[in-house]
This record gives sequence, structure tokens and C-alpha cells, in this order.
Amino acid sequence: MLIRVRTTRGLLGAALSLLFLATSAASAAPTLLIGAADLGGGVWQYDMTLVNSGGSEPLSGLNILAANTLFGLDDTSTITAPSGWDYFAPLPPSVDELNYFSLASADDVAVDDSLGGFSFESSTDPGTIDWSSFEADAIGGTSSTQIPLTTIFTPEPATGLLLAAALAAQAAARRRARQ
Repeated sequence: MLIRVRTTRGLLGAALSLLFLATSAASAAPTLLIGAADLGGGVWQYDMTLVNSGGSEPLSGLNILAANTLFGLDDTSTITAPSGWDYFAPLPPSVDELNYFSLASADDVAVDDSLGGFSFESSTDPGTIDWSSFEADAIGGTSSTQIPLTTIFTPEPATGLLLAAALAAQAAARRRARQ
């Protein structure tokens, strides 16, 4: 019995280690972390953090590509920027991007630093988005070049708890099958 518990804990530990390693590998270049919260009434708030770990220069801009097409954003949308930053909302049909930019180099995201506070509200349910095709890029603070971002969508806490419960149920089922 003790061996089975240790084996289950070992498998769960290995799975969590692989998840951590995958996240670490993805964060070797600038990364955009995205979370979403259901505000009710068919409205979702998307919160983003720009992580500049492993970058070669400060970041002075964040571009969300296809912001109107994917999220329905336009100049009437609720959009917020962190302190020291501002944005240009999408202007359909000619401009589809949401562009955030820092107002001074002192507000840029330094190398090995991060900045949260980028957000918008949308009626697009995050469960309907193909996150592997989501595109965003950062603007280099010294070179002004576009830097592709690795995007990591983190589900709301309730989804994370459901995932943990599913893993625990799977471990329990394996334990019962072995008995």
C-alpha cells in the first residue's frame, strides 16, 4: 500500500515537473501570460502580463494582433493599460490590432522583469479560442523591432482546480485498478 502511494505521488510529481519545465522553456524569450475571468452576462475580462525574461532589450510596446477579429475590440471597448503606458484601440475595418506602448523609457519592461495591468473586456469566451494560433508581439525599447512573443494562456482558478481534481481522480482510479 505504501509503495502504491509513493508511486502515485511520484507520477504526480513527475507530471508537475514536466509542466514546470515546459513553462520555463517557454519563458526563455519574452512571454505574454494571459488569464481570463468570467464577469457574467457573457463578458470576460482578459488580464495580461508581459514577461521579459531572457530578452536582449527593454520592451516598450505590446501588440495584440487580430484584436478586433478575435475579441471584437474597437474604440468603444473597455481597455486598460498599466501606469506609464497607453494604447491605441482597434479601428475596424482598417486596424485590427490593439497596440499598447510605454510613455517613457523609464516605464519600459526591463530585461528579466515583468509588467502586468494590460487588460480588456470581451464577449469572446476563452474556451472558444485556439490559443496555439493566437499572435502577439512586443516592441524592442532600443531597436524598435517587433519581437514575437510566446503566449501562455492560464485558465481561471476554477479550471485549475478542476484539472487538479481530475488528476487526483485518475490517480485514485489507477490505485483501485491495481488492488
